Amino acid sequence: MAGSAAAAVAVKWLSPVLIALSVVLLGRSFWVLYVQKRGTRWVRILTWLSATFVVCFWSWRLLSPYLE
Repeated sequence: MAGSAAAAVAVKWLSPVLIALSVVLLGRSFWVLYVQKRGTRWVRILTWLSATFVVCFWSWRLLSPYLE
């Protein structure tokens, strides 16, 4: 049980850092795709799927305390 408590504290502490990192990386990928006009159709699909997954995860984390 002590390991899971330590992991919960680490995840809570790292959460803002990981959110910021995902925003930066998704922003970079969209910039490369649409500003620099580089990337294939497959890369665009993967970028949009990743962005959708991240937004869904953020929404779940934000709304989960209210859904219980």
